[in-house]
Amino acid sequence: MKQKINSNIKEIDAIRWSVVERILLAFYEHGSLKKSQIALKSGLKYNACMSYLKWLHDKMEFVKFELNDEQTEIKSVRLSLHGISFCKNKIFENECMIKNSNEHMFA
Repeated sequence: MKQKINSNIKEIDAIRWSVVERILLAFYEHGSLKKSQIALKSGLKYNACMSYLKWLHDKMEFVKFELNDEQTEIKSVRLSLHGISFCKNKIFENECMIKNSNEHMFA
């Protein structure tokens, strides 16, 4: 059975990478999360968060869905190996560059 979020979830028109980073960092810091926890920790409304999760799963393969025992609904969501690699290589690399440039601004 293919794992997916409710088909009624609206597709995202335009991706904001700052939002993607917030969602991925929430997973990276907290591990596996329930859908409502993801929305709360990333500061998004539930429906917007579900749209991003659908995109992160279907298009980018950055997250994996953990299904309930009946395999009928999503119990929790976690980063895939691809998502973990992206966090380590891109997000943290950018944060280090920003921190380093800010340190030199005031020197």
